[in-house]
Amino acid sequence: MTWYSTHSKGRFMQKKSKLAVLIILTILAAGCTSVKPITNITTLNTLYQYKIIDSSNKKSLSVIKLAENLKSTHVIFMGEFHSHQGAHKLQLDLLEALFKQNPNMILSMEQFGRDAQPILDGYLAGKYGENTLIDDANAWPNYKGSYRAIVEFAKEQKIPVIAANAPAMFVRCVGRKGVEVLQSIPEEQQAWSARKLDLENEKYKAKFMSFMTESGSRHGQTDEVAKKRMMNTYAAQLLRDTTMAESIDQAMTQYPNHQVIHLNGSFHSDGYLGTVAVLESMQPDLVTSVMSPVMVADPKNPAATEEQYAQGDYLYLLKNMPARYIDKDKSNASIRKLITSRMKKKCEL
Repeated sequence: MTWYSTHSKGRFMQKKSKLAVLIILTILAAGCTSVKPITNITTLNTLYQYKIIDSSNKKSLSVIKLAENLKSTHVIFMGEFHSHQGAHKLQLDLLEALFKQNPNMILSMEQFGRDAQPILDGYLAGKYGENTLIDDANAWPNYKGSYRAIVEFAKEQKIPVIAANAPAMFVRCVGRKGVEVLQSIPEEQQAWSARKLDLENEKYKAKFMSFMTESGSRHGQTDEVAKKRMMNTYAAQLLRDTTMAESIDQAMTQYPNHQVIHLNGSFHSDGYLGTVAVLESMQPDLVTSVMSPVMVADPKNPAATEEQYAQGDYLYLLKNMPARYIDKDKSNASIRKLITSRMKKKCEL
């Protein structure tokens, strides 16, 4: 063997050895940098973090384990605090985990009215741009920051998205004129919302009235005027609940053997009331699960109360959002401004 061939073989072995080292380092680096589910959150250091707890045993669990637990659930109600980053991150994380174990998924959303379904479908099919979706489907003002990521995931994975809510105009008119206004909806728009409401769920009614009283909704009105206004507002709430329940029911017929995850403000599903109760009255054999958010007093030691555990099958603990106002006068002025702004919007039914 010549010196040249021996030297070449040595260089080849050196290169092979270096290549092996690089491969090993690459594998190790990938293991260090891959994103893994957080399983044992002990403190909530940021608004993007959450801690999931199984209400049945008060033990924490990961998103992956939660998805496994929900495998046989027909409809998952994910209550949210609107605009809380941690809530919206969990929504996306859970949808992704559920989709991996069962791609037959439906995403149902309070955040779009039924009248927007054609626009939403067109966007998911690539016919429209995002600004068209936002403008023509009357997307919520916080759409880009709160719901864009989850809708985009659904779009990429071909997951049907249901515009589940009643149109804002219908809700506004019922809130001002009462449930009777539903009879004046034009025939071509009647499919956009529920037509009959059950006003007799005393537990839910008491909860709603208590909430409205605590929020100071009377604004100096007489008892009789305040009572009528409160009942109209309650009817508007039920219009949302009932329409969303109907939308889920219809989606399950349209897409048989699909699992539904429904996003709504927590009041619509906490305590198995609201939308949950209406849907279960339609389908008594349905297997549902409720997830309820809790903003904790101490993010360094996040915990829930016994009363909070009763709100859902699973809780997810979140860091408290910053106070909107410290000055009470500024807070009251903001509320008055919001009410004035809403009252300027007309009922056109």
